[in-house]
Amino acid sequence: MQKIYDLAIIGTGSVGSAAGYYASRDGLSVLELDLNRPPHDQGSHHGQTRIIRHAYGEGDQYVPLVLRAQELWNQLQQNSHQDIFHQTGVLNIAPKHSNFLKNIKKSADSYQLNVDYLSPSQIHKRWPDWHFNDDYAGIFENNSGYLLSENIIESYLQGAANYGAKQDFSAKVLSLKHLSPDLIEIQTSKTTYLAQQVAVTAGTWVKELLPQLPIKPVRKVFSWFNIDDVRLEESAGFPCFTVTTTTDQIYYGFPGQNHQIKIGRHNGGQAIEKRSERLAFGNYPDDTSEINPLLAEHLQGTTGLNHGGACSYDLSPDENFIIDWLPGKSNIQVVTGLSGHGFKFASVLGEIIAQRAQRQQIHFDLSPFSLQRFD
Repeated sequence: MQKIYDLAIIGTGSVGSAAGYYASRDGLSVLELDLNRPPHDQGSHHGQTRIIRHAYGEGDQYVPLVLRAQELWNQLQQNSHQDIFHQTGVLNIAPKHSNFLKNIKKSADSYQLNVDYLSPSQIHKRWPDWHFNDDYAGIFENNSGYLLSENIIESYLQGAANYGAKQDFSAKVLSLKHLSPDLIEIQTSKTTYLAQQVAVTAGTWVKELLPQLPIKPVRKVFSWFNIDDVRLEESAGFPCFTVTTTTDQIYYGFPGQNHQIKIGRHNGGQAIEKRSERLAFGNYPDDTSEINPLLAEHLQGTTGLNHGGACSYDLSPDENFIIDWLPGKSNIQVVTGLSGHGFKFASVLGEIIAQRAQRQQIHFDLSPFSLQRFD
């Protein structure tokens, strides 16, 4: 008789790997499915690092989620004995009257977060390679930092395997079919599985399975630059950063390691529809030049591009998350639309999927992330 899994997870990158870990840890029989074995470079989780911010400029509805996520990251680091989180702090710089800074301040005040409010001169005094005029202001989050994304996925997948999860990273999921209200047939390119519940966490390519979702895939790039100023190194106390300019460009970056610093631009990119359109770094002229305005106007200490990589975003219409049940399906969860700022939440989103699969009470207000907001 064919095995029936309690929970099948389709897409086991950031959120999916976390869901598989927490569900299998809680005793569910778990099936993890992916076209390639994560971590890989076909989704949104590669490139070594991801920033975690607590005072959230995108809105304070995210703060309870990210604070729980941080607790789970700390636990994972302790339990896995892997390098998971670096508390470097995060420096947020933006026009001083911007909504982004107002939201960060609101979040920090509401949740009593440890932040410093900095003028451009104070920013320059602490980190002399930064240069901003008086149109800007900064907020430094002392307890934030960055996550080692690939280490995290490896730890979650190994943990799930240790708890008995079945892992199939060799085939594409083609369809979901309800055989009965409580039984779902999962057809892959190689075989068929059965599960009582399914969670779809397929990231950029979720519309290949669920074309009705309002998701727009976007190709993105990130770059590593050579540095000749040791003050840009993590060992010298340089933090992660986000910079929103007066021309509405949004940059992010990490402290330097081994004489290189990683920087990306959050907005922009190329809309894509197919996997083949997510071309490697260097195929568009902007790939090698999009960070130049930041380096020319605001950040000293770099000496040229070293290399870059390409990834992708799964953008929702409002760039806020989708955390919901598939309409009309009480046993198919979907988490998507993370819109380029989701990795930091992967731990708590995975925990929520596992709790929902067990019909446990969820202690967060998820109504802002419902699909119904697009009706």
